[in-house]
Amino acid sequence: MSLVWVKAGVCGQESTIEVRRTDMTHVAVEFATTCEHIQRLAGVLKTLDIAHEMSVPLLDTAVYRLASEHVCRGSCVVPAAVLKALEVEAGIFQAAESQIEFVGSVQQ
Repeated sequence: MSLVWVKAGVCGQESTIEVRRTDMTHVAVEFATTCEHIQRLAGVLKTLDIAHEMSVPLLDTAVYRLASEHVCRGSCVVPAAVLKALEVEAGIFQAAESQIEFVGSVQQ
């Protein structure tokens, strides 16, 4: 089982994503979240086909296709976190911390 925690940013919403292998080719995805949009995504994103998600262009993944219907903005990092957890659970990559950090901003 792979478990990730995401604090999405200025919205302050937090999500925990659990990805668990159910057989050789599929994983189950479960969410615990404070975000109403991710709750809607969780209602439809239950299982993923590992080979499909890892072999198609980003916009053709079930994760991003469903996120485009349910998540409030394209910059939400939760869909990327789902795919990262899938990679770890499938043994494609080792678990490692990911981070987005603003090191500067210029307001006009």
